[in-house]
Amino acid sequence: DVQTLLREAIHLRNQKTYEVIPKDSWLTRLDELLKKNLDNMRNEFNEMKRGIIRCRDYIFNFLENPAIPSDNNGSERGIRKLKVKQKISGCFRSDTGADAFHALHSIADTAWKNGQSPLKAILALV
Repeated sequence: DVQTLLREAIHLRNQKTYEVIPKDSWLTRLDELLKKNLDNMRNEFNEMKRGIIRCRDYIFNFLENPAIPSDNNGSERGIRKLKVKQKISGCFRSDTGADAFHALHSIADTAWKNGQSPLKAILALV
């Protein structure tokens, strides 16, 4: 199934960390899986299939470019603080406050990801 195919591709990337791995054979295998008729399945499966077809050309980019992560954990980690803030306070008191918080968070997070001091990055812009 598609999940197994993705797991195999991620496993291969983890084994060959710095190699460029052609994605053509992986796309062929994916296409074979996507040809299966899902009309008898629940609508969610057909929606997922359409979503995979829409982004088909990008699914295995992490194989050809070792700099591309195979997951979105970094992105999810980036918004985790925002969700915690929202859960604790419920909301922002104004749009201006929300915009300022998000701008500062974005600057600090980008600096941290680039190995720089978040505080120095914010102070450099002030």
